[in-house]
Amino acid sequence: MGMRHGGPKRDNGTVIPARAFIHEREFAEAVQKVEQKLRASGSVIRIRHELDYDSTGDPAVYFRIVMPDSSLTKDNLLRATDDVANALVEDLHPQERWGVYPYFRFRSQSGQEAMQEPSWA
Repeated sequence: MGMRHGGPKRDNGTVIPARAFIHEREFAEAVQKVEQKLRASGSVIRIRHELDYDSTGDPAVYFRIVMPDSSLTKDNLLRATDDVANALVEDLHPQERWGVYPYFRFRSQSGQEAMQEPSWA
C-alpha cells in the first residue's frame, strides 16, 4: 500500500480525492467510535485501518480487526466476522459518506500475539 496518489478522475483529468483522504482525522475518529462500541460489546479487541487505493485504483479503506479467540470458533466464525463488518459499514457508511470501498481482514487475539505484526497492534 502507500500509493496515495491517483484516484477517481473527472472528465478533465483532475483527480477527485475521496472524502476520507481529505478528512483523515475525522474518518479515524469515526472508526474509533465504532471500535469503542464493538469493544464494549466484547466483539473486538481492536480495529486498525489504512486508507489507500485498491487493485483497480479506487479509493479504499483496509480494516485490520483483532477479535477475541472465543468469537472465532468454527461454529461462530462467519456470524462474528459478518456482524463486525456490518457494524462498520452501517455506522461509517464508508462508500456513501467517505468515498472509500471497505476491505476487511480478521485475526484472532492469539494469532496476533503469535505474529506480533506492528500494523495490527
